[in-house]
Amino acid sequence: MKKLPFIIFVFIMLCALCSSVCNYKIAENRITRDVNNALKLTLAKMPTDVVNADTISCYRSHITIAELKDTACIAMTSVKRAGRIETKMVAQANCDFITTLMISDQRASGTLLFVGILWMICSILYMRRFKPEMFAGGLNYGGIVFANDKFITAKGEPIHFTPMQHSLMEMFMMTESHSLSKQEICDRLWPKKPDASDTLYTLIKRVKPILESNSNLKIESDRGKSYTLKLK
Repeated sequence: MKKLPFIIFVFIMLCALCSSVCNYKIAENRITRDVNNALKLTLAKMPTDVVNADTISCYRSHITIAELKDTACIAMTSVKRAGRIETKMVAQANCDFITTLMISDQRASGTLLFVGILWMICSILYMRRFKPEMFAGGLNYGGIVFANDKFITAKGEPIHFTPMQHSLMEMFMMTESHSLSKQEICDRLWPKKPDASDTLYTLIKRVKPILESNSNLKIESDRGKSYTLKLK
């Protein structure tokens, strides 16, 4: 599911590319037909084996594509027919890639390109808003994300823990089972305190409402011996 927006974006871009290439080829064929037809009409009006200014002027007057009127020309080429070399006139458009692209109808591909870009922008904004873990690259559990030493909700809003609460939550998130023994917590958070049971109890009591109001998690106690971060 995480790759679906990207797959759809690629699909739309491929459709846009295919549409653009197809319309470009159509434009090339249209150009070829136009210059060939112009040459045919020119030869019918003034048959000649010599290309001069009048021939070119007549030829260009029969061209219907405005972008070609200043570049199209007639060239003389040699062809071999029945063992003999003959000279014939060949129509040439002499237009570059940009001109052909401008002649082609790129409205469909342009629309698809716009839709694809709009789709990707909306997808990124949506995922940043509702799936921040995809960008944060951190740990996600029960609607809470831990990334870059910060806790955020599934909606991307920061969760404000005190330094001690932050350390406790970090321990829960970094532990694969999300379960910690009482002794393990005390040794990590209060290594120099002989008995930190009351302090731990107070810490757990204060972190619970913050956690439960910002996620789908709760902290459960196993007879005071261990604590587990669980889904509600």
